[in-house]
Amino acid sequence: MPPHHHDVQADDVDAAIEFIIRNGAEDRGQTISYSRVFEAAGLPPPQDLHFGGESHLVTLFMERLHYRCLEQGLPPLDSLVVHVAGQRSGFPGSGYFRINKQTDPLSDQATAAQQARATAFWQAQMEECRDWGVRSRRGQA
Repeated sequence: MPPHHHDVQADDVDAAIEFIIRNGAEDRGQTISYSRVFEAAGLPPPQDLHFGGESHLVTLFMERLHYRCLEQGLPPLDSLVVHVAGQRSGFPGSGYFRINKQTDPLSDQATAAQQARATAFWQAQMEECRDWGVRSRRGQA
């Protein structure tokens, strides 16, 4: 296996989930950058994976994180993971909206109604994480 090849292990996903809980959900539902989440999982930053031709790993990792949260009865922690620069700054990637069967509100093809619906959906998911984080901090989650 070439040294630049990476894989997504369950332990990596669990480490990322724990990191998002401690630094996002339990911290007033703060958003957290993709780079910090990937670092917590022991993976290279997403931009390095994209530039290295491994974009599929970014998608795979975030999909596994999404479904792992569901399996474990956790809130949708992937809603707290956002870009910190560029056109998507402050927003999750397009894959977040796709996996949740929403139109990407930043897509050129999105209608105003689709943008509003997808953004409201995302904000509701972040609120769910924030509420869960408060309960978790108090030992009630």
